[in-house]
Amino acid sequence: MSPGEAHVAPYSRRERLRIATIREIKDVARTLLVQEGPENVTIRAIAREMGMTAPAVYRYFSSRDALILQLRVDIFEEMARFMRGVLGKLPEDEPGRRLISGARAMRVWAIKHPHEFGLILGPWAPGLGRGETKPERHMGLVLGSVFSDLVSDLWRLRGFPAPEGEELDAGLARQLATLSEDQDVDMPPGAIAVMLRCWVRLYGVISMEALGHMSFALAEGQSFFEFELRSLCTVLDIDEFYEDVA
Repeated sequence: MSPGEAHVAPYSRRERLRIATIREIKDVARTLLVQEGPENVTIRAIAREMGMTAPAVYRYFSSRDALILQLRVDIFEEMARFMRGVLGKLPEDEPGRRLISGARAMRVWAIKHPHEFGLILGPWAPGLGRGETKPERHMGLVLGSVFSDLVSDLWRLRGFPAPEGEELDAGLARQLATLSEDQDVDMPPGAIAVMLRCWVRLYGVISMEALGHMSFALAEGQSFFEFELRSLCTVLDIDEFYEDVA
C-alpha cells in the first residue's frame, strides 16, 4: 500500500458488530442446545444469557425457526469439514480406504456431538424450524458433497456390484434418475440404489448409537458399528481395505 493510500476495511464498524452479535447468538443457542436440550433454545433464553431483550435478538433473526435453521446449516458444515479433514489425509486414488475412513469419521463426530447430531440428523422435534425447512434439505451438505462423492469415486475408479436398471422397480428407477440429476451424481440408477442402501444402514447405526437408542441391547456401540461397516464393505466389494484403515 503506497503512502497516503487509505486502508479500507472490508466491513464497516456497524457491520462488524452485527456479525459478532450474530455469531454470539448462535454460540449461545448451541450452548443451550447441548446443556438444556432443543426445546430450551428460545429467543427469550438467548436474550437472557446475552443481557439483551428478546426484541433486540429478533433484529438479527426474524424467528426462532430462522435461528434454528441457521444453526443446523452451521452444524452440517462443521460435520462436513471434520469428515473432509480426515479424508484429506488419504490419497484420492484410494476410494475404498477413504470411504471406510469417512464412515468412521462420521461416527466419531456424532458420538462427540450427540445433541448437535440429533438436531441435524435425528428426530425432528416439534416446532424446531418445521415451517422453514426439513431435515432432508440440508442433508446434501453431508450426503451430497461427502458421502455420495466417496461412493461416486469408488464407482468411477473400481466399480462395485450393482443391479442393472431393468432389475429395479420402474418407479424406483425414475426416482433414482431424478436424484442423479438433482444431486449431480454421475452413476446409473442401480449404483445409486446401492449407495442409498449403504447410506441408510450407516446413518441408521450411527443414529441409534449417538442418540442413545442402542443402550437397551449393547453397553457400547463401536463393535456393532464395525460389524455393520464390514458388511457394507462386502456390499461395495472393498473388504480387502477394511483391516488396512485404522
